[in-house]
Amino acid sequence: MRFKLFFYCLLCIMIVSCKTDTQKVEIKSTVDEKQSKTITKAEIENLKYNDYGLSADAKKALNDWQKYQELNTQIEYLKMGDLSFFKSDLTLISTFINDFRTEIPKAVSTNEINSRITALETKMLKLNSLLLLDNIPKNEQLKGLKEVFVAFSNLNLQINKNLEFEANNISKPQ
Repeated sequence: MRFKLFFYCLLCIMIVSCKTDTQKVEIKSTVDEKQSKTITKAEIENLKYNDYGLSADAKKALNDWQKYQELNTQIEYLKMGDLSFFKSDLTLISTFINDFRTEIPKAVSTNEINSRITALETKMLKLNSLLLLDNIPKNEQLKGLKEVFVAFSNLNLQINKNLEFEANNISKPQ
């Protein structure tokens, strides 16, 4: 009788101990998955694209455009690996972009620049959806990051070109 009781106790202990080991393995694998999905600053720095900044004239023209300054700051945070703004609620990003459009200075309010803003808006909303979904591979998220960087860089380039063209005062031949 004692042998059976000892045997059952030993069996219960083995079952319980085996179960905790598998739980530890499962917890460890989910932690590893989360770490493998986390985008690092080094991975962002490895993205290859042409990064255009604003010229001195463009900086003067955009100095009072508060929403541009905020966007520039958020892009810089994004380059450092801080994805919080782009992971935020969709309404926050949409509201920001609407305010961005309404506060555009007259000096840079052209069709070309508005089309670059639309492209940037599309890429920002796409990045937001890529970052919020759990089943999106890291390489797709990095591709979305690169698209936002390229769209912002193209906006800067178009602003530079537009202000440079206006500064040239080219007269039409008669």
